Amino acid sequence: MEEIAAGQTEESQREESLWCERFAEGASAFLSYLDVTRDLSPHTLRAYQSDLQVFLSWLPNFCRDMPAMPHQHTPFIGLPAAYIAHLSGQNLSKTSLARKGSSLKTFFKFLMKERYFEENSLPIVFRRPKQLRKLPNFMSSQEIDRLLQAASQAPESALKWRNKAIVELLFSSGIRVSELTSLDVGHVNWEECELLIQGKGGRQRMAFFSQRSLSALQRYKTCWADLGEQPMTAESPLFLNKNGSRLDVRSVRRLLNDLGHVANLQKPLHPHVFRHSFATHLLNNGVDLRVVQELLGHVSIRSTQIYTHVSTERLKRAYLKAHPRAGAESNRELGDMGKSV
Repeated sequence: MEEIAAGQTEESQREESLWCERFAEGASAFLSYLDVTRDLSPHTLRAYQSDLQVFLSWLPNFCRDMPAMPHQHTPFIGLPAAYIAHLSGQNLSKTSLARKGSSLKTFFKFLMKERYFEENSLPIVFRRPKQLRKLPNFMSSQEIDRLLQAASQAPESALKWRNKAIVELLFSSGIRVSELTSLDVGHVNWEECELLIQGKGGRQRMAFFSQRSLSALQRYKTCWADLGEQPMTAESPLFLNKNGSRLDVRSVRRLLNDLGHVANLQKPLHPHVFRHSFATHLLNNGVDLRVVQELLGHVSIRSTQIYTHVSTERLKRAYLKAHPRAGAESNRELGDMGKSV
């Protein structure tokens, strides 16, 4: 009997090892698929890679416990609950837990589609924690003007005009900061105030910018050569750093944060605030939600709908402040009336 038990243990260990190897091989293929076929951004790829590394490190522990689990015909049935429970013990935020669960769901679908595992052998239902929906921060036109004034206080240089052009363009176009830093000179239609944007997943779209942005860009363009080491061509990066290379996302974050301090803005300033501001101002001025979705480059309307909450909150605050029967005093009057009745 002991020999049989030992044989079963060795067989189980071999099976566990094969499972782990199959997941690891599939992970490598999955990341290659996301990079080459899906053409995801480096930031998104790093997030997937990090999530998979955490999962693959945890997986052997789960596999060792599987022989004692029920439902051996679907040995991975308890994996989602066990993995989320493991992550929950690491003090991760609800957003991080939700992202890791979503990453694994996409990974499992790939594994079954590519026949690393049989169809329906991997569970794809992850009970993710319910998230509180945070309303995005945004800036008013006056706050944008204060930022531009802060940029104007800098000594006369190509960097001064570059920074003003960046603030104007982010606010008037709603593009992502990664899309801004990816712009080449040839991506700008100077006559029509249009931008050819290479968005997430390699999706192209047109974005538009204001006449004020055009003026700022043209002024920056006249001193572009003060930064650039090579003659300007259509393939040249539009925004350069002080060394003449393409400006990167981290540098844009830093320069906007510095401008926010100079402008004495009492709110955290990061590049995505401009995108939030763009969407919020359009919706507040009656632009259709589907149009805003297209301008932002959102694949799903659900990603855009959060901005309707911002608009609704502002409407509600204005209503409560202005309507004579909507404020706290009116509510107290109704309460007193109820008591007297």
